[in-house]
Amino acid sequence: MHQRFDFRASLGRQRGQAYAEYLVVTAALTGILLMATGDTASPFAALVAAFKSFFSAYSFILSLP
Repeated sequence: MHQRFDFRASLGRQRGQAYAEYLVVTAALTGILLMATGDTASPFAALVAAFKSFFSAYSFILSLP
């Protein structure tokens, strides 16, 4: 006799594993962004400054006639 494989249970376990992997990767990226590196600005502060600079340049270009 052949043993049936329950695909629904397998998919549920795969979803749980994917959730755990996403959680680990997100936590690692958040930790890296918030980590201060001595006397330089943190990567998060540099990212925010870059977004502000990009938005000001973008809004300037949009305001041109």
